[in-house]
Amino acid sequence: KWLLYEESIRVPIIIHAPGVLDTLRGKKLDNLALNIDVAPTILDMAGIPIPADMDGMSLYPQVTGQHSPSRTDFFMEHVGVIDVETPIPDSRGVRTEEWKYIRYVNVKPEVEEMYHIKVDPWESHNLADDVNYSDIKRQLRERYDTYLRTLQK
Repeated sequence: KWLLYEESIRVPIIIHAPGVLDTLRGKKLDNLALNIDVAPTILDMAGIPIPADMDGMSLYPQVTGQHSPSRTDFFMEHVGVIDVETPIPDSRGVRTEEWKYIRYVNVKPEVEEMYHIKVDPWESHNLADDVNYSDIKRQLRERYDTYLRTLQK
């Protein structure tokens, strides 16, 4: 899982909690969720307060149908492998519910990719250089830059 394509970042989360979620058996959510959401979810299900400084957010309210905010986007990053036989560049990006923006950062010039995931789930059509999507690209770049600044503090 070295690249930021859907095949690498989309992993199902299956929650099995006998006696806790029996009435919700088979429920499926399409919300954006991350591995850092597992710990807060378990704490929430157990009735244990989630520490304010814990990364991630509980998925329990969403699973049980309570009104709660859900993630609208996330930052992703992979530190590549620079090897003569298999050069894999560093990549970073932002994934929203509808769009994905990827930037390969240790290649010159930097390479950008942008996909409309709702329309092109296989990421076959890179729209990064398509002028028809320049506003969306600008918004995704701004979100990317905001995440990067926050993480570098």
